[in-house]
Amino acid sequence: MKLNRAVCLEIGKHFLDHLDMELKKDSSVMDVIAFDHKTPREITEKVRADLIALLPELTTARTPDYNLFLRWWEKNEFIYEYQSFALESYNIIFFYRIQCILEWSRESIEKFHTETLEVFEKFDYKRPGFAVSDFLNYENNMRELLREIILSMPQIDHTQAWDLIYSQSKNYQAVVNEFFEKILQNALQDSERLLHNILPVKIATELKEKDRVEPVHIESATVLFTDFKGFTQLSEQMSPTQLIKELDECFSIFDTIIEKYNLEKIKTIGDSYMCAGGVPEQNKTHTIDCALAALEMRDAMNKLYRQKVSSGKPFWQVRIGFHTGDLTAGVIGTKKFSYDIWGDTVNTASRMESSGLPGQVNVSKEVFEKLHLLFQLTPRGAIAAKNKGEIEMYVLEDLKAKYKNNSVDISQKSGNAEFWEIHKKLENGARLQAK
Repeated sequence: MKLNRAVCLEIGKHFLDHLDMELKKDSSVMDVIAFDHKTPREITEKVRADLIALLPELTTARTPDYNLFLRWWEKNEFIYEYQSFALESYNIIFFYRIQCILEWSRESIEKFHTETLEVFEKFDYKRPGFAVSDFLNYENNMRELLREIILSMPQIDHTQAWDLIYSQSKNYQAVVNEFFEKILQNALQDSERLLHNILPVKIATELKEKDRVEPVHIESATVLFTDFKGFTQLSEQMSPTQLIKELDECFSIFDTIIEKYNLEKIKTIGDSYMCAGGVPEQNKTHTIDCALAALEMRDAMNKLYRQKVSSGKPFWQVRIGFHTGDLTAGVIGTKKFSYDIWGDTVNTASRMESSGLPGQVNVSKEVFEKLHLLFQLTPRGAIAAKNKGEIEMYVLEDLKAKYKNNSVDISQKSGNAEFWEIHKKLENGARLQAK
């Protein structure tokens, strides 16, 4: 360990000289809160004290003939002047390097790794010029300067000393690589998350793999629309901020509900919210799932309406409608992608919503035929729908009494054990038959 201490003392002399030069820099550089919510002066003074405690001999050591860190600065060709920039974060890391070389054990190497990574994670890595290639170039330059120091030392084994410096430098580079790999992985995850907020996972995967998405015809899906009665009139009484806040509250509730029932959000237009079951992943229970979601949406919005009105605030009532049938699904756009669905099923679902009653769920005869064994539905008769003529419509009231769980919590009212046992069988391809 004599070699380690000799190397650390020689490098430590240069480091101490640099720290003293740092502390002489202008107050505008050293006394401003910066890295880790501290001033460079605070950090530098602590690093200096820690260095002296680690290597007390430095207090009587000869001052070096040159400033190692100024040479390193000039080699790196930084855009800032050495005197106008504080190196507090690098100083922390450099101290840990000296400590690691001095002790040179598994524990000291692991400590250097942990402490350096902790410093890196406090960096503002999103600022311009923060690149892994720069970090590695800076390290290459410092390593070469340290090699010059080692080679100038008399009466030591220069090969062993260089192996020590080189090994420690590799440890530092490993931390740099780990840090930037973590940044890359986080960026990829953020990108995936954003893409999945725009497109369904299956569609996003196809787009990444093929650079395009083929439109598909889906034989059976259920499309649900909502809008708010009185929205236009009430929106005129609200500020833009309040209007967006109220809509966001409603749509956020809808988002939570449809995720619970495995529905896909398609889009919002103004106060209209559109989602679908059975797309892009086809399943056997999409109409039932839409029914459960619609009832929960209705109850949540009716409750919110009562709360707002009772507190003297103007609010709107929800209308919900859905229809089931075949449709076409695909992605449109080349820069801003949008997953959408088309077809008569979509148009009819829209008419179910617009022909519905405030605070209720309106459905078609096709939906009735798929739900009437499990749900309570009230016929409304044939009702004129825009560009559709007269259509048989029904009000979806609730689950049948035998399938209710009678919970007072709206989010927990979706059915009892018997209902979910039937649901599971339907998922697996069973057919629902009247007893």
